[in-house]
This record gives sequence, C-alpha cells and structure tokens, in this order.
Amino acid sequence: SKKTATLPKFRAHQLATLVADVPAGNAWMHEIKFDGYRTLVACADDKVKVFTRTGLDWSDRFAPLVERFRALDLPACLIDGEVVAYDKDGNPDFSSLQNVLKRGHGAQTKADHLTYHAFDLLEVNGEDLTKLTNIERKERLEALLRDAKPPIHVADHLIGAGEKLYRAMCAAGQEGIISKKIDAKYAVGKRTKAWVKVKCTRRQEFVIIGWKKSSAKGRPFSSLLLAQHEDGKLIYKGNVGTGFKQDTLEELAKKFARLERKTASAEVGRPESRGVTWLEPKLVAEIAFAEFTG
Repeated sequence: SKKTATLPKFRAHQLATLVADVPAGNAWMHEIKFDGYRTLVACADDKVKVFTRTGLDWSDRFAPLVERFRALDLPACLIDGEVVAYDKDGNPDFSSLQNVLKRGHGAQTKADHLTYHAFDLLEVNGEDLTKLTNIERKERLEALLRDAKPPIHVADHLIGAGEKLYRAMCAAGQEGIISKKIDAKYAVGKRTKAWVKVKCTRRQEFVIIGWKKSSAKGRPFSSLLLAQHEDGKLIYKGNVGTGFKQDTLEELAKKFARLERKTASAEVGRPESRGVTWLEPKLVAEIAFAEFTG
C-alpha cells in the first residue's frame, strides 16, 4: 500500500556572494541569474506548498504554478528555484512579477506567463541531499522533473565557459549569471563563495535634481535624486546612495551649495520628496545600475 507522504519543512536558502568577475575553469558550473522571486517548493503527491525566502507560505499567490506541480504527483521533495514573469517582449521582468502579485492569483491570466525555474534539490523521500555536491543534486533534480513541462523548467547549466554565458546574457539585457563550485555542498541559510553572482551592469547619464541629508558624521549627503530628459521634460528616475569616495562627497557638496533652489525641477512623489534639498538641474552623473524598475 502507498504510504502517505509528508510535506518537507522549510529550510533557509543558500545565498550567493556578489563578485566582479566570472570564475574561470571547469571546477565551476554556470546558470542564468533569473530576475524573479526566489522560492522553495515542497511537494508530496497532491500536496504542494510554495515558501518565500523568509519561510512564508505563498502558495495562494502562485496558485497556477501550485496546480502544475500538483499534476506531476511528485514524491516528498523540496525544490529550490525562482518564479519568473515576463514582459511584453518575452524577457524576464521583475516589475511584471510585482504587478502579477499585486493583482492576486484570482486575477492572474495566461498572459502573465508565470514560470518556475528549478535549480536545486534539497530533499527527496526524507533523504537530505544538502550533503551532496552541487552537480549531484542537479542531476537528481533533472531526474525528478524529467516529465515536467512548461511553465516548470529545470535551469540549464554550463561547465566552464562562464565568461561566454555572461557576455551573452549581458548582450541580451539580462541580469547576469550564477556560478557554483561543482563539488560544493548546499550551505543552508548561509551566503558563501561556493555560489557567486556576477551581474550585468548598465551605465547611463542622469541629471542630479536634489540630495538627501545624511545622519552619518562627515558625510554631507545620504543619496542623490536623479532624473532624465524625456519628451522635453525631466522625469524622476530614482536615487543613488553608494559608490562615493570621501573626496567626491566633499567636491559635490561644494557644487550643491551653489545650485540650491526651492522647488523640484521634476515631478517627485511626496514620500521621495521628504527631507530633500532641491538643486538646479545642471550637474550630470554617470551611474552604474542593474535595471529600471516600475
């Protein structure tokens, strides 16, 4: 007789360390870094739960994916992966995913294109797989989900050739890659250098329209408010608060003192305007950033 399987319990995710360069050599496997929502999927026959990174049960928010996993009738298992939504051009887009979640599962449609990209397997039939190597767990995952069809996918990987994959992702406007040591174990709840992420960085020029005061001693401002020219007017784009050296902070503070004005030169929301000193839009900064959000 078939024994009733018990749903595996939540475990904290292993996290990747951000690095500047792709690790070289065949000791590493490389995967696409998906611009989505990191989750754990616990399955046991017709029982399925989707956990967030903090252990919340979000099964109701990802109801269409829960139904797809339920249809697979999997043994008791705990899968690590990413929920991804796509924009109108078919590219992974975090803002689109946020919009789907705001609407709730009752308003989700086929046009939302929610998919699940599985990239790790932590447990099967009560067996703890976290002591196995990255490559062994990936092989077990591929075997477990061999019958899965879209929107459930097993994330592909390359061994070596990480730089080539990284260049291809950046050229396609994607977020970057994740590189994992082939022989490393799963470090539950830890950020390690056995998993590293290399992000594609974009650079553009922005107009500085204001600054926010800093509470840190010796730091003249905490962040700058940025805008860009669109259709003949300035449009607020967001803030930047990191990457400044001390001499740059002091140099900018002197320039800001000569450019202060009473009102904003672009339309900025009330929460974002709180505590801002507005500036004449005469200074331009080249900013490195990952993506534009909604």
